[in-house]
Amino acid sequence: MTRYSTSFITLTAAYIGVIAACLTSCDAFLSTDSPSRLTAETMFETEGDMQRAVFGIYAKMSEDLVYGQNITLIMGYNNDIEFGQCNANTDNTRRGIWDYSTTSNNEILLSWGPIYSAINTANECVEGIAASPLLQNSDSTAPSIVRQLYGEAKALRALLYLDLVRNWGDVPFLIHGTRAGDDFYRPVTNRDTILDFLISDLISAEPAMLYASELSETCERMNRSAVQALIARLALTRGGWALRPDYNDPASPGTMQRDENYLHYYRIANTYCRKIRDDGQHSLSSSFADVFRNECQEIYPASDDILFEFPFATSYNGYVGVIIGHTIEGSSNIPYGKSGGWYYATLPYFHSFDNNDIRRDVTCIPYKWEWNNTTGQIEQRFTSWRTIYIGKWNKLWMKTPQGANVQYSSGINFPILRYSDALLMLAETENELNNGPTDDARRALKEVRRRAFTPEYQSAKVDAYVDGLTSHNQFFSAIVNERAWEFGGENIRKYDLIRWNLLRDKLISMKRKLSDMYDNGEYPQFVYTKNNDDGTLSILNLDNTMYSTPAGYTRQQWCDGIQDSNGALNTTFVKSFKDEYIRRDPLVYILPLYKDVITDSRGVLKNYYGLQ
Repeated sequence: MTRYSTSFITLTAAYIGVIAACLTSCDAFLSTDSPSRLTAETMFETEGDMQRAVFGIYAKMSEDLVYGQNITLIMGYNNDIEFGQCNANTDNTRRGIWDYSTTSNNEILLSWGPIYSAINTANECVEGIAASPLLQNSDSTAPSIVRQLYGEAKALRALLYLDLVRNWGDVPFLIHGTRAGDDFYRPVTNRDTILDFLISDLISAEPAMLYASELSETCERMNRSAVQALIARLALTRGGWALRPDYNDPASPGTMQRDENYLHYYRIANTYCRKIRDDGQHSLSSSFADVFRNECQEIYPASDDILFEFPFATSYNGYVGVIIGHTIEGSSNIPYGKSGGWYYATLPYFHSFDNNDIRRDVTCIPYKWEWNNTTGQIEQRFTSWRTIYIGKWNKLWMKTPQGANVQYSSGINFPILRYSDALLMLAETENELNNGPTDDARRALKEVRRRAFTPEYQSAKVDAYVDGLTSHNQFFSAIVNERAWEFGGENIRKYDLIRWNLLRDKLISMKRKLSDMYDNGEYPQFVYTKNNDDGTLSILNLDNTMYSTPAGYTRQQWCDGIQDSNGALNTTFVKSFKDEYIRRDPLVYILPLYKDVITDSRGVLKNYYGLQ
């Protein structure tokens, strides 16, 4: 099968070239680009025209400031299971996002303009396709290519707005392409209004879209199952907790609130997750490791776990495997290039896994790769307890090596929506709607856990474990844990914790748990490692305590490194999880508007939540 993201670049090149020649000036506040008012008949005359236009949305979204890096690989971290290391003092880089100290000078906030530019491109597509006779003469209830493209443009717009409101809260809401004479100085719209519109918009588009199995690009494009899952994600965000501003007092940090009618949105999520399951288009047939290995090897199953993954092109865009994944030290002898992972699993997260859970050793790896001149091979080298890398992606698995010492756009796709996510949302909503787990809830949770354990453990770790969850609170706690074990490193955890109103509590309890693991016989204070002749690394006792070094092994610090002799927590966690920010109640996770956005809005926009 032809790699979609390569064709996506080719198909959009001509489209973007034509548009670039006829751009009109737009306001600096939104930084959106718009073609001059070419008619729908000119730009959306054929299905091919429509496809090139929709692929232009992907092109905009793939930029580094949007899904190429900032949204997928910066804004969703740090939390209780994954983190990037920060400096002692706050700064205006990605680290200021991670430690919750963001100011209006932070460079990551420059994503605002490109996100709205991508939304504007989506708006142009939605309007253009809607005005086309091809759509007007099609059956709105029967799946077709033109209806797929119409729904695809709407879904990409919804995804962009979802990430806007999850990170910035109430934002300006634009659903039409910009045109001369528009009022570009728009006030914010309540995020509830935005989410309600998006949910309704996708519910109307979903029935006429195509499944991944009906698209040559499969899960690299927004498809019917992916849109069903996106509706569920939007609904749970709408029905979840969120930090609300005090518009009468910009200095106030705001309050965490939840809609009284939140169960209405849980019912929507439940309905669409059930649709995904009952349609039978997807399964968890690939191993947990192969879900991510496939992304590295450019294999895109149409009916497996991945519902939608964002498509990138090798050496053109995307930083999966470069800044998240296995770390590879640079060497002229390693043709796959190098990578320097920014993200690590927290030690409490590592030890929260069941010892027999397959997902742990896929997600969490306490080693890196480097070339050994003596042995003439690439080898695994132990790192440390505080640099347990997120291991789901690896440039060494890429189909085509990028070249020695190359450390830039890998083209490895990033998962946005998975079938396991839909199953766990189904289980969560069943539990919430029925004040306790139903048979459907248990079946969904079991299906996810069954893949995590080999057959000899499934009776105890899947069936008995899930059947033993009898109350609402027990089952909810199990869902909170399961989603951590399933989605580590995938830009999901922070937003889950926000909608559950658990972000602050989980950050605090993670640091407390970390301290409790020091000098605690339940956890290995040291581990024992050996480099094998084949280049792999053996670690003897990650699951148990040993007190002497076996022959041929080297003792390495593990939980013993958490504190110093004075009882002070290791500085990595002091800096990355600063108490002055994470202990604020409420914890202000909302990002401020960039300073130039406020200036260019001519007084329409300002920062709240006490943000400067």
